[in-house]
Amino acid sequence: MARGLGLKKVREVLGLAVWEVELAVETNLLRRLPDRTFDPVSVNAAKADAERFQRLLAAEHRCNATQAATRLGISPQRFKCLADRLTPVAVDEIRKYGRTLTIRYYRAADVDALADLARADTELRAAARTLSRSEAARKAAATRKLNSERAVAARAWLQRAMPGHDGDPIQVLIWAAALMEASGTRPRPLRRLACLHDPRITELLATLRTARLSSPDLDAMLGSLLPLASEVVTLLTEPTDALGVPVDAFPADFPRLGDHLFAPALHELLSSPPAWFLHARADEELRRAAQAAARRAAADAARRHRAEQAAVDAANRAATRLSDASVAELFSLPVDVIRQLRPGSGRWSAQHVAGLLRNPPPWLRSESAARTEVERRRRKAQTRVERRAQRQLSWRRHWAEALGIPLERVPQSAGRPTPKAISAARDKPPPWAQLDRSVDKETPAQDR
Repeated sequence: MARGLGLKKVREVLGLAVWEVELAVETNLLRRLPDRTFDPVSVNAAKADAERFQRLLAAEHRCNATQAATRLGISPQRFKCLADRLTPVAVDEIRKYGRTLTIRYYRAADVDALADLARADTELRAAARTLSRSEAARKAAATRKLNSERAVAARAWLQRAMPGHDGDPIQVLIWAAALMEASGTRPRPLRRLACLHDPRITELLATLRTARLSSPDLDAMLGSLLPLASEVVTLLTEPTDALGVPVDAFPADFPRLGDHLFAPALHELLSSPPAWFLHARADEELRRAAQAAARRAAADAARRHRAEQAAVDAANRAATRLSDASVAELFSLPVDVIRQLRPGSGRWSAQHVAGLLRNPPPWLRSESAARTEVERRRRKAQTRVERRAQRQLSWRRHWAEALGIPLERVPQSAGRPTPKAISAARDKPPPWAQLDRSVDKETPAQDR
């Protein structure tokens, strides 16, 4: 029985890579024996007709979506639309970009079979793009024609509606503000108009932009209105509380621009107030009085709430405190002993006493133990006081040696004599570290 050929020998005979040999076995172009060697008959047959073998093997190559799209000359997105017609020969999942990606592999022969379909799809898409461009060009031409007609109509309307030197002052200001916004210029006398907001200015500005006027035309229109607008803008007055009426209460036909009123019309109104003005002022005063009353009521309610809350807090604090007698009765101890066993806060809180009742310490179980605890605390406090006194005396001695002054001049309040503190005291001696000069002068005389 003939022996099988090894992988190295098969690669030398057929000139294949390892993955090509495995692909040939998987597609039955080569036959593998049970001992993992290759059948010499199938290898010799492949060698005898190498061209046919290579053609069949190339048809079995595995292509992912990107490789298949490159093979057909289309984008991967378009291939995915056509891939519904194919059955993948292998599916693999890989972890990439923090997610799991599914990779599908297709036979090269199946991919090549889609060449005509891919070509037809490309041609159809190109024809669709050409048609779309033609349709877009037609729509663009129609839009340009419509915009041109709108611009002509807007220019004609602007020419008819533009106020003259004897026009309405408010209309002159509206046109001046809209022309300023459209031209992007801010003449110094009219800069005040840039801060005013009025819907009529917005409407006129939209018409100016529809007219598509050039910058010189806009500047010329603004220049023709500039002298009159410069005079009229000074007659605008800001609303004040002195009127007693909000601007919104004025009728729509009252001369105004935004929230600014026309001073001549306002003076005429105030000289002989109409009925609506008097009613509006009365309503405004009533509204302000109601708001003031509501604020006072809210302030009184807040004060009452704070007072009630303070009373409740005081009652809670009083309720959570126990007297020495009550605590002494709970633990069956003398009152004078309990008084000396108070916690660091100086009072017996209900929560603290409840904790002592749940887990009583040894010094609360009998009177003798309690008195022993009192004596221990007294000794501890006395020791603390003595240690503090010794520490302060040591600090004072250190200060006296460092500054060269008598010990009795160093006060009890002198702090820790750190190197930094001593250096600062030498640079700027405190009052207690400054020696009396008169004493220093008399000392030599006494010695003599």
